[in-house]
Amino acid sequence: MNPPVVSVRGVDLHLTSGERSLHILRNITFELQAGEVVSVVGPSGSGKTSLLMLLAGLETATGGDLAIAGKGLGALGEDQLADMRRRSVGILFQNFHLLPSMTALENVSLALEIADDLMTFSEMRRRAREALAEVGLSDRVDHLPSALSGGEQQRVGLARALVTRPALLLADEPTGNLDQETGEVAVELLFSLARTHGTTVLLITHDPNLARRADRHFAMRQGELHELQAVSS
Repeated sequence: MNPPVVSVRGVDLHLTSGERSLHILRNITFELQAGEVVSVVGPSGSGKTSLLMLLAGLETATGGDLAIAGKGLGALGEDQLADMRRRSVGILFQNFHLLPSMTALENVSLALEIADDLMTFSEMRRRAREALAEVGLSDRVDHLPSALSGGEQQRVGLARALVTRPALLLADEPTGNLDQETGEVAVELLFSLARTHGTTVLLITHDPNLARRADRHFAMRQGELHELQAVSS
């Protein structure tokens, strides 16, 4: 078996609030292989977003070991963590976070510019156009976010997250600002493209129906992560 894309071993996270130390994550242990789509459900405050922040290298664990694409994050400095995010991790946000003054094409191209400063301008534009075509937006490349629907903005966000071909895609409530029908279309596209490119996906959601469509299902409760057994149909 190939090495896991994500390896988390006995990870704890403590944060300080005033004079109190809060135990946010407790002994988290799991592995994710290439191409797996995994969901995490749980109530607000259970630790889901904190787990995502650790995997993105935006928060530092206070115990245990965490590796992405074979790189142990605990030994990396800030610049190395930033480089890891640029090259190995894509993030799909609930609120889209597109730059309002940039077209769809420019928003997606920017991810490539940040990830690879040696890539030529024409190559960036070519790859960005291909990514937008994959999400069905070939005819919207020159539109600003304000001229796009919520579903279209989320598809631009998906193109931006996947254009660098990351080993890991972190999706934080990606359907939270979409209606049910638009959200289902966005999720089908997310799952399809991730599997096509062999990208590992960790999806955080409050929607149990959406969660069950993933390959594996986890629940976060009071900082503890438990894998759930699939329910036979």
